[in-house]
Amino acid sequence: MSDPVEADGYSLRSIAVHWLTAIIVVALFFTHEAARGSLGNVIHVSGGAIAGVFLLWRVWHRARRGLPLRPHQPFIIDVASLIVLWGFLATIVVVVITGYFLPWSLGRQFDLFGMIYIPTPMAASQPVHEVIEEAHEISGYLFVPLLALHLLGAAKHVFIDKDGIVRRMFKPAKAGR
Repeated sequence: MSDPVEADGYSLRSIAVHWLTAIIVVALFFTHEAARGSLGNVIHVSGGAIAGVFLLWRVWHRARRGLPLRPHQPFIIDVASLIVLWGFLATIVVVVITGYFLPWSLGRQFDLFGMIYIPTPMAASQPVHEVIEEAHEISGYLFVPLLALHLLGAAKHVFIDKDGIVRRMFKPAKAGR
């Protein structure tokens, strides 16, 4: 009988995208409080804008490719894992889109590394800016509990279930998603 993890795991592309996304999101999270004009701020804003295209592609890719077989586990844990997964994807979409609109909602152009400037498509509006800013910040902070739950779930599969599920993120499957 074939190993169900191997038979329905992730493709090399999905694994690479998973880990690249993790690195990008952590880097952007740790630069979000940098002072305007500082290197950290430039990395957060410009790096986030460029990474945003990749991150939105990642959400589209996951929605299009679907998921490998779900492990056999209690219903409540299965629901929790789906909430965490789709929570990650939803917060990526919200953080990226609101990130693009933060400078625009103040009537400013989007500055990419001081070399490329994207004009604002909208008039300045402080009330709109504040809503966008709150959505961006709340969504960014939602990554912390989602990541904690994700890591706890991975630890459960490694140390309690010992079911090989985590191996899917390290070993590509030939017909992976």
